[in-house]
Amino acid sequence: MITGMVLYSRAGFFGLTYGLVVAQSPSGYGIRLDEPAFTEKTRPGVVALAGDLQFIDGSPDTGQYILQVLTTFPSFAVTVGAFFLLWRLLWRARAGVYLPQVAGQVRVLGWWLLAGGLLAPQIEHFAMMALLDTIAVGESNYGIKEIPLIVPLVGLGLLALASVLRTGVRMRDDLEGTV
Repeated sequence: MITGMVLYSRAGFFGLTYGLVVAQSPSGYGIRLDEPAFTEKTRPGVVALAGDLQFIDGSPDTGQYILQVLTTFPSFAVTVGAFFLLWRLLWRARAGVYLPQVAGQVRVLGWWLLAGGLLAPQIEHFAMMALLDTIAVGESNYGIKEIPLIVPLVGLGLLALASVLRTGVRMRDDLEGTV
């Protein structure tokens, strides 16, 4: 999720700056590095291994560019959307926390984080595997990607908080009606 916040990184603007696309294999490789440039840096008894395998296409087509963008854009969209919804929540909460609008904003932010936290990593993984299919043969793995649980858990917590706030709003309305 944090990597989605970075618009311009080593890969350029959503990976589109350098005129090439890069697809990383999900398979772990233990390629032994016997070159002196690597073995000189190790202590005695230590073996240098390369584990990540990247495929770089220097002449990508439009579809590959779109897939490259989709490997980072969903997390970015979830992050920007969450900051926007948080800003709206804080703006509405200026008049008080126990208002129906504030409870609604907390609920919307909770659903956004829950859905975005579950879907964005899967969309990015699917886009990376589709990009990998356009570059290499037999490397992609379309299985479900492991989901970092912190964002969906925060979303669930906000949904619970929204429920508490709605109950507080009803109690405040009942109290104002009796006084």
